[in-house]
Amino acid sequence: MFAAALGCYPSRCRTFADCIRAAVGEKPRRDRPACQQGKNVRVATSWEPENEAALLKGFTQKYPAIKVSTDRISGIDTRERIMNEALAGIVEHDLVNVSGELRNQYIKAGVMTGPIPWRKLLPKVSDIHFSPDGYFAATGFSTYIIAYNPTLVPKDKVPKKWDDCLDPYWKGKLVVLTRPRTFTGLAPGWGEEKTLTFARALKDNQPVWKSSQTGALTQVAVGEYPMICGMAYHSLKATVDRDPTAKVAFTVPSDLPFQIGEAMAIMKGAKHPNAAFTLTSWLVTPEGQKNMALEGRSSPYIAGTDAYEMVRKHKAKIIFESWDALQHEADMARKITAAWGFPKAQK
Repeated sequence: MFAAALGCYPSRCRTFADCIRAAVGEKPRRDRPACQQGKNVRVATSWEPENEAALLKGFTQKYPAIKVSTDRISGIDTRERIMNEALAGIVEHDLVNVSGELRNQYIKAGVMTGPIPWRKLLPKVSDIHFSPDGYFAATGFSTYIIAYNPTLVPKDKVPKKWDDCLDPYWKGKLVVLTRPRTFTGLAPGWGEEKTLTFARALKDNQPVWKSSQTGALTQVAVGEYPMICGMAYHSLKATVDRDPTAKVAFTVPSDLPFQIGEAMAIMKGAKHPNAAFTLTSWLVTPEGQKNMALEGRSSPYIAGTDAYEMVRKHKAKIIFESWDALQHEADMARKITAAWGFPKAQK
């Protein structure tokens, strides 16, 4: 669908740049050398390996000539390595999931193709999926919920809203993660004053501070702690997918923070940029985003996805941390952890 519409085939364009020009109604530059349409695309991503085949099933059926290979990455270090290698002229991946902390560095380093007029090329997709600078496409979103052990928490005490975390009933029992992404995610909707007031009140409830959300959820599942006030839904989903008998449940608060969870960028010097563009374009379609439910990272802005239905079912208010919010997130995180007294996380 998208590849054909954008003219991304050798017979219609000679370079990737020509594909973009054709898509936005400009004439291609015919003085450039011809290029070969990529038959493969190599992706650096955080997808769970067990989900990949099902996640990409619709894409491989639609584009059987394009083979997708993936390398799983996590954290900052691997993404920094990819950037530094690209600066040295070594480009192994066509498409890279760039973490928020590094997006400005990738732009300054000049290692990505772009800017790409994503919003003009894909007008039916919500603008929120594309960074205003034209370098990134959001193919996954992160949202934060309250997790609990249903065998430990009485039905009348199941936390349904963020203020429930402040109930004295949970004093000294609840878990709070030391990386405050839940609350930096709420800050754009709450404002700084309310966010910090909540953070101080949460500290006064004497939570157990944890640095690993996966480790903390495991401890909740085995009964060491009753609940976690704020954790990533996709992390909980991955745990339950691996062990459907895990004793964990979750609630969706009325104020529901969403952040960019997966921002794809096409690397400058990529061997198969056309294929990378085609894959990215498919991932932001309704079909692609419904499949992202396997990762727990679908878009709340596309009807029919699990995230969209989560918001609708619980009548939640989306609080979206915008593309430029990361410029302020680090500062807000410092203020929150200062309000907490810089707790030392348990292993």
